[in-house]
Amino acid sequence: KPSPRFASRKDEATKGKKATRENNKDEEEENELVPPEFEEFTGFVFKTQANLDPKHRDRLAYIRIVSGSYQKGMKVGHSRSKPSKRYNLGQALTLFGNDRESIDVAYPGDVIGINNPGNWAIGDTLYTGNAKIAFPGIPSFSPEKFAYIRNPNPSSYKSFQKGIDQLLAEGAVQALRQRNDDGGGPLILAAVGQLQFEVVQARLKNEYGVDSDLEPIGYTLARWADGGWDAVDKADKDGKLFGIMIVQDIYKRPVLLFRNDWKAASVAEEEKYLELSPWSKPPSID
Repeated sequence: KPSPRFASRKDEATKGKKATRENNKDEEEENELVPPEFEEFTGFVFKTQANLDPKHRDRLAYIRIVSGSYQKGMKVGHSRSKPSKRYNLGQALTLFGNDRESIDVAYPGDVIGINNPGNWAIGDTLYTGNAKIAFPGIPSFSPEKFAYIRNPNPSSYKSFQKGIDQLLAEGAVQALRQRNDDGGGPLILAAVGQLQFEVVQARLKNEYGVDSDLEPIGYTLARWADGGWDAVDKADKDGKLFGIMIVQDIYKRPVLLFRNDWKAASVAEEEKYLELSPWSKPPSID
């Protein structure tokens, strides 16, 4: 029997009702156990994959159903999107190796593949009903290897960029950039180990037909500054970030790269307002 899961549940305010989140947080949101018998559909994304069929350049999100049932054509909410936003689940697939089979109905415990519209990430929740439900997110891994990746052949720019974008969407590696870089500057890949870089390069070559060059960077760990850019600017102005590389993640949030554990621990202890964290979760979608 499928296991229940804890989730946060927030009843959306009646249309036209004016109430601040601060004053109504306890009333609107609560944590509860979602059992398989719960009548509304709920499920969470535990994996994303791109380019399963090179001819179609498709992207799938793998959903494990927790409660309710999937029905072909149903509309669902998304835990990081606005409550009014609904996504149409027109087709679901079951996958066995390289074989795919379209299904019309699925139940708690089943895993289904759904076309990813591009903004679903690992750890996201899909749900039906008026209450917004969100299972605990899955943090991104804490990277320890960093390298610039470059395209040596300008003529293959589009294929290279598509491959990078889709591999990043899978979570194969993480992407970092210099602050205020909107995409024109060098891309930094962040990974737990060297093998992840090798896998990315191999897939770029085999699936997208493009070469790539890697240039390692001499840092060994990353910390997200949850205190925000104002906190980072303060620490930098006070000379507390000497020898530390300041970059941003794909959501333009500040990330600090350190050369060793001692320096990271020292900054975290002395500059608590930075609120350093070794991992991150995708933010809400505006």
